[in-house]
Amino acid sequence: MEKKRKACIVTILDVANFGTMLQAYALGTVVERLGCEVEFADYWRRDYTTAHKVRTFLRDSSLGSLPRRVAFALSALLMYAPIRRRVRRFVTGRFRMSCPYRSFEQIRQRPPRADLFICGSDQIWNSTYNGGLDRTFFLDFTAAPRIAYAASSGLDAFPENELPEIRALLEKFAALSVRECQTCEYLRRIGFPKVQHVLDPSLLLDAEEWRRVAGCSVTEAGKGEEPPYLLVYSVERFNNDFIFSQARRIARERGLRMYVVCTTWPVKAKDYGFDKVYAMADVPTFLRLMAGASFVVASSFHGTAFALNFNKDFITISAGKYNIRMESLVRQFGIAHRIVEAEEVSAASLRPIDYEGINRKLAREREVSIEFLKSALADGLE
Repeated sequence: MEKKRKACIVTILDVANFGTMLQAYALGTVVERLGCEVEFADYWRRDYTTAHKVRTFLRDSSLGSLPRRVAFALSALLMYAPIRRRVRRFVTGRFRMSCPYRSFEQIRQRPPRADLFICGSDQIWNSTYNGGLDRTFFLDFTAAPRIAYAASSGLDAFPENELPEIRALLEKFAALSVRECQTCEYLRRIGFPKVQHVLDPSLLLDAEEWRRVAGCSVTEAGKGEEPPYLLVYSVERFNNDFIFSQARRIARERGLRMYVVCTTWPVKAKDYGFDKVYAMADVPTFLRLMAGASFVVASSFHGTAFALNFNKDFITISAGKYNIRMESLVRQFGIAHRIVEAEEVSAASLRPIDYEGINRKLAREREVSIEFLKSALADGLE
């Protein structure tokens, strides 16, 4: 029997974030189905260690007094590593992981062994988010074939001072694809005509498959019959007042209970009368709550992507940060009327979502995106 060729995926895995783990899980699953053995590079960015999070809390004057900042710092010191480990387990318990790498130099000196490397998805090419241009996410540690799948920069353009180096790095890729349509258009303008616009990996798996995945672990969310509820998923750390207030208004108008799910603790949740708070939740709990919700209020790209995939009635509160991600999703699926920015909306004012049209487009884009991966893997393994 012919041995499977090995693909190593390099993506963001060092944060406690549902969307980050779900996109990684989905990409690994699809690459496996296309005939490869999959391993993830266990890469950790310098600015995402527990120690860095503690220092950030201590220095963040927006948190208030020094004793308050110390309290947040201590909670991060004691809790963040276990929380992140719990969320990461969704990927680390399913796929093979390389040894840990704490810098580009470490991975360059002893890179994972693989027949080809894939970077993506998530904001791997956002130097603001990553604390500078990170060559690990451009796969600059290997001479093996390189594929970018649904890479995101979160920005309209690369910083001018980084552009010459980024051009040189991108020229070494065997196949290029990006998640945002604006980034695709930009790369074509600066000399990469073959770059392709593809779906976020989380959208490569359909709703039914995510429901099956959600049933893999038994938690409170899976027990018994839930009354109809509105689910809030916010990634805003301390800026939830508008999101929670808007959610409460719609929940009251629709006669729904109000739940919130978070990887850590949803600050201020107690002030808004939530019926259930799913704090420090794992990924299957997020999936089950999303799948069972009657209405979703999200503030993130992946919250919106899963609301679409599960065909939920929803609104997304625009955070304004790295917003081309949401703008691209809006353009692709025609959901501008479900993006809320500065003023609260009533449930009655929301126009229906054309899920028949969205599902047709999603199915077409899923085929195109998987075909890109299939072709890129075949070419890279020749």
